[in-house]
Amino acid sequence: MTKMILLTLVILTFTPGFAFAQKGATLELEGRYWIPDYRGKVKASETFIDTEIDLKHDLGIKDENFPEVRLTWYTGPKSKIRLAYTQAGFEGDENLDRTIEFNGQTYTAGTRVETDAKVKYLRLGWAWQFIDIGKGVVKLGTLLEGKGFWGKVSLDAPDLSPSVKESEKFLFGLPTIGIALDIRPHKMVNIFAEGSGLTAGSYGYTYDAEVGVKLIPVKFLSIIGGYRIFGIKAKHNHDYAELMFHGPFAGATLRF
Repeated sequence: MTKMILLTLVILTFTPGFAFAQKGATLELEGRYWIPDYRGKVKASETFIDTEIDLKHDLGIKDENFPEVRLTWYTGPKSKIRLAYTQAGFEGDENLDRTIEFNGQTYTAGTRVETDAKVKYLRLGWAWQFIDIGKGVVKLGTLLEGKGFWGKVSLDAPDLSPSVKESEKFLFGLPTIGIALDIRPHKMVNIFAEGSGLTAGSYGYTYDAEVGVKLIPVKFLSIIGGYRIFGIKAKHNHDYAELMFHGPFAGATLRF
């Protein structure tokens, strides 16, 4: 992931419009709370006898809400750089209704399994909205991002003697490209939409899209709300993790 982020920085540095900050550049710190529904599957084994595990139905992992922090640097009227971080933690405690295989270990039907799953998501991106209609009323352009994902899934059967616990880590990263749209019908209202993604062939894919409204009661403070959808699939040999989240979000920003 470190190499991916460094590569993204190099690409951005030599892209027109990024290498210099225009006069009047500002910083914006944004905090969000996302309330998504999710579905997720994982398969990880050391043998060819493995099982696709549904995190919600097989392991009893419920929907969870989680925060996001964003730092945006407006380098000019058409350009902005953003660093964003999201993390999610999920837990489950379920008696299995079928036998599953995870990381070479068999968990038979009826076994009580405690699950701990953690996913972290880091983005570094640059939006260049080179299409400007009405002096900022409508702005549209490209969105280039480097995305990094890492996490861990653990299954523990504490009631067995001896107890059985297996864990699997995953790491996935790639650059993505998309579009960013802003519509400002009034100086106190900004309607925004963006989406980016990329496929890595047999290694997986990722996409992230959102639409929302930003209300600006005063120059340095904004209130936001909207809807976001995010998906990822990472695959290596016979192992893979696949997650999809969608739901509303709300938050606020401070501009400096």
